[in-house]
Amino acid sequence: MQHSIRLAVLALVSSLVAASCGGGGSEESGAGLTDSQRAAAATDTARNNPLCAADRLGSYYWEIGNKDGALASGSIGPGNIGADTAMDIASASKWPFAAYVVEKYANWRNYLPYLHFTSGYSNFSNAVCQNDDTVAQCMNGGINSAEEAAGTFHYEGGHMQQLGIDLGLGQMHADNLANEVSGTLGVPFQYVSAQPPGGIHTSARTYATFLRRLLVDSRSPLQLGPLLGSSAVCTDPEHCNASTDNTFISEPFDYSLGHWVENIATTTPASNFAYSSAGAFGFYPWVDFDRKLYGIVARQNYNLAVRQGYSSLECGRLLRLAWKTGTTQ
Repeated sequence: MQHSIRLAVLALVSSLVAASCGGGGSEESGAGLTDSQRAAAATDTARNNPLCAADRLGSYYWEIGNKDGALASGSIGPGNIGADTAMDIASASKWPFAAYVVEKYANWRNYLPYLHFTSGYSNFSNAVCQNDDTVAQCMNGGINSAEEAAGTFHYEGGHMQQLGIDLGLGQMHADNLANEVSGTLGVPFQYVSAQPPGGIHTSARTYATFLRRLLVDSRSPLQLGPLLGSSAVCTDPEHCNASTDNTFISEPFDYSLGHWVENIATTTPASNFAYSSAGAFGFYPWVDFDRKLYGIVARQNYNLAVRQGYSSLECGRLLRLAWKTGTTQ
């Protein structure tokens, strides 16, 4: 009941925010600001906020944009990371794969448990996947099985790996999978391994093309856009049927179709709520609740002792807030 009430409130907040917002981020809290003022606030935040510092995140590229392209961007750190720097994005791959399923399969709702991670397939070790494995070989090598009870949320790549097989993609290698997903989405993604939930190797520029196609005024919209946040499930084991082993994001966001719903008012103002899909190596893409803005923090760090995706999220939502309010965070 608590979860249903929260979703209803969030839907109301989202609709009110959308109704009050105009083009490139004209949120009520920042009404009258120019894009130059917003960009200056985001740039100052990237350069000076400790959560965005290079000694914390390493070198990275950040971008905020709308349907027409980037509105503000910058490179932090000595690594010369830019919009065209290709990198492994890990779980940020989940969002495009969910978009692919919704775009291609009219009966996609039959696969909801695989898309919001309640299918039970929670025992998958992608570390054993070889670059030349097929989707099925990768899954079987990872000893994927339905270990959790169906209906229990568990943040785990096995759900989508199994879905790939159920959809007939099991014999595809990485290049075949890339052709299939990219051809459907109209975005030139590459895969380094045949992992629908984690195998994409791409740049911020390419991923931004995908994000723009989710925006409300996109020139070439994807069907997932209006569905962002829909069919969301609770991920907090204290309040719903969710595994206690969900430490990737340390806030109990809801989880929708291959993406998180950043909806925790204690850490984020409602006007700054977003949809996102952070990757384990630090790639963090987002679309704000009114679907007028997108953003990316693009970085790659294989040290998984640190929650790289969550670290990027902490910086990225500050950049988003700085843009929306025109105030350095």
